[in-house]
Amino acid sequence: MNFKKLDLSQWKRINQYQFFKKYENPFFNICSRLDVTDLLKATKQGGLSFSSALLFASIDTANKIPEFKYRLYEEGVIECNEIYAGSTVLSDDNTFSFCYFDYYKEFSKFYQNAMKQNERGKNGKLEFDGRNDDIDIIHYSVIPWIEFSSFSHPRNYGTNDSIPKIVFGKYYEDNGRIMLPISIEVHHALMDGWHLGQYLQKLQKMLSISDFIC
Repeated sequence: MNFKKLDLSQWKRINQYQFFKKYENPFFNICSRLDVTDLLKATKQGGLSFSSALLFASIDTANKIPEFKYRLYEEGVIECNEIYAGSTVLSDDNTFSFCYFDYYKEFSKFYQNAMKQNERGKNGKLEFDGRNDDIDIIHYSVIPWIEFSSFSHPRNYGTNDSIPKIVFGKYYEDNGRIMLPISIEVHHALMDGWHLGQYLQKLQKMLSISDFIC
């Protein structure tokens, strides 16, 4: 893991950081929805996996927002150089395992690797490995059977956990557009609602153009 340590004395959020890092539960969650009409159309036309394209757009957007790469580390805060994605993958026997997707800036490289990893997960060829020591990651889950409007995660309180968690739900039609529920849970010592707003705006723009898969 490559990272740089933040100089907390120069950080404009030092007051918010010191306030929220002492909380027993310092995480906050926002549930919203994304318009995936154009991405769904583009992936169908190209014969591509919608979920893998969505995952690329999400982790690519996160890598462009510094706060999504901030982590609590030892007694301070670091910014990871890059972060990758870890996601639940449903096996053929309806159990799940964790699947890991290296981050590539080029969609084609990410997609090829993602399809290989997904196939291994579906065939039950992955160990149930939570990679608890990795922090340069975002934890993803996909629940394609549910149109949720709220969400909560299991948390191991008392640890130095500061990894964001993102969940995608079941897409549905609304006034001729295809909408997808999204849940984002982050550590309040490291970012605020403004940063989540920036993430959702940038991700929505990327999905609406969908030129990255051309």
